[in-house]
Amino acid sequence: MMEKVRIWSPLAALGLVAALTLVACNNATDDLETSENVVTVSSVDPLNACVDVDGKLVDLDGDGTKETTVYSSVLQDINFDSRLRGQSNGVWSDVIFSSVAINYTLEGNAPPNRNEAVTITVPAGGTATQELTTVLATDIAAGFFSLGEKGRIDLIFRGKDASGKPMTARGQIPVETATSCTITQ
Repeated sequence: MMEKVRIWSPLAALGLVAALTLVACNNATDDLETSENVVTVSSVDPLNACVDVDGKLVDLDGDGTKETTVYSSVLQDINFDSRLRGQSNGVWSDVIFSSVAINYTLEGNAPPNRNEAVTITVPAGGTATQELTTVLATDIAAGFFSLGEKGRIDLIFRGKDASGKPMTARGQIPVETATSCTITQ
């Protein structure tokens, strides 16, 4: 019995390679034309937003009696990473973020979402770090955070690349509440 031998034509082989490439790259994370993939929020330090819900008693008037509760805002370093490694696009791919939306999702009553002006430049192929107040002391004092409550903070950074194309980067931070927060960075 004679075996059939199939010989691929160059055109069929090219079609197969193109189809496999489409399958391999159909995820949005591979598409650098999607602005959220040009710059990413690569990490946050500390990893969680630890909210000290009961504050700290302090002596504000100097009489030796600690009678005033003071709450501390939560500050975190937000790290950005340009995914344009080895790209030759130069300064036209530098991204400048000008605002951040800070949105809260908590098990209980969440504080109001807010928008803040920022100036963060992420060079093409490079990194950047920005300290950001993720939880306001006034929101803790207002009772928006309860002991044992968990949730998350969604960050949405908006800006433009140097050519004027709109850019966005997103990040999430878990929220923990406690009576004492030890911050190790």
